[in-house]
Amino acid sequence: MGHHLMTELIKIRHHLHAHPELSGRESKTSQFIADYLKDLGIRTIYRNISHHSLVAEIAGKKEGPAILFRCELDALPIEEIRRTGYRSQNPGISHACGHDGHMAIMLGFAQHLLKNPPGKGKVLLLFQSAEETGSGAKAVLDSGFLNNYPVEYAFSMHNMPGYHRNDLICRAGNFTPSVESITIELSGKTSHAGEPDKGINPAVTLAKIITFLSEMEEPDKYKTNFFLATPVQIRLGKKALGTSAGHAFVTYTLRTWDNSFLEQKKNEIEERAGKIVKEQRGLDLHLTWSEPFRTNRNHPDAFAIIRKAATANHLNFVKKEEPLTWGEDFGLFTEKYRGAMFGMGAGEKWPALHNPDYNFPDDLIEPGVMMFVSIVEEILH
Repeated sequence: MGHHLMTELIKIRHHLHAHPELSGRESKTSQFIADYLKDLGIRTIYRNISHHSLVAEIAGKKEGPAILFRCELDALPIEEIRRTGYRSQNPGISHACGHDGHMAIMLGFAQHLLKNPPGKGKVLLLFQSAEETGSGAKAVLDSGFLNNYPVEYAFSMHNMPGYHRNDLICRAGNFTPSVESITIELSGKTSHAGEPDKGINPAVTLAKIITFLSEMEEPDKYKTNFFLATPVQIRLGKKALGTSAGHAFVTYTLRTWDNSFLEQKKNEIEERAGKIVKEQRGLDLHLTWSEPFRTNRNHPDAFAIIRKAATANHLNFVKKEEPLTWGEDFGLFTEKYRGAMFGMGAGEKWPALHNPDYNFPDDLIEPGVMMFVSIVEEILH
């Protein structure tokens, strides 16, 4: 890649970083991407497929299969603390996961494809809305838009702090876990703290639920029954001295290696919570499930193509022994297509994803573009 193009892509990345938008609200980001793609000369752009997702289509010289490449539009509700000349201008929101960098890579990839169209088939560049909430991929697939194409493969990349800069990280099979969050709400009755018998205080029941969720855990990542139940938020009553609490809720994020195993655990939690709540007469239970992420299973054929692309670009390949522990809604695409996600090392001591001090390393843009280029050359030559 030329110096001029790299300078342009870094400038774009910094612009996107300075103007982050939350999941499902990425209207300005989506418009910026669409305008840039049009200015490049891409004629086939589909807007607002679902939420603010958009797809750019680039045709090859002959008929053939389609390959889907996906990046994300959304940022996070995290206040940025790192001081840069392109710091987030939207209070309380930042690209603390690097989606700004992923978009810059995709735009560089688009420029390359325009100058070097594939020999056959079509390349679909999906800029996806609402990845962080686990709803974006489902909305794209539910729209039926991709059914218009013979999609043979689907690929995505993610930067990965904790690994040497530009390492290529991947594995066949499970790459990210099945994840879902639950909010358990307990509604009783407030009363005077000196007369707790006249109310229904959910404190003891809440403690029992927290205990059983802790006992359900199997934190060993190398076991097939790996299960994490991570407490996110707990609240009992209000700051009203002299009052016996009458309401409580607790939110957990659950994760396993397997979708069906997570469903089994969800059923167990609902059953156990129901039995515990019944022990305290007059207490009501309400369960809410949210932000589901399906297991990302890397197809062996797609994994082999990624590994070959890493070799072609002289990148150090790290075959991960166990899956990652963070959720990624690209997993839905790997259920429907031969697909795979790979990681690119952001630096061994780089701030972690979702950290307020995180900032995407611009050094990853060029190798990210070239990985996508090599994948297309391998499949649509």
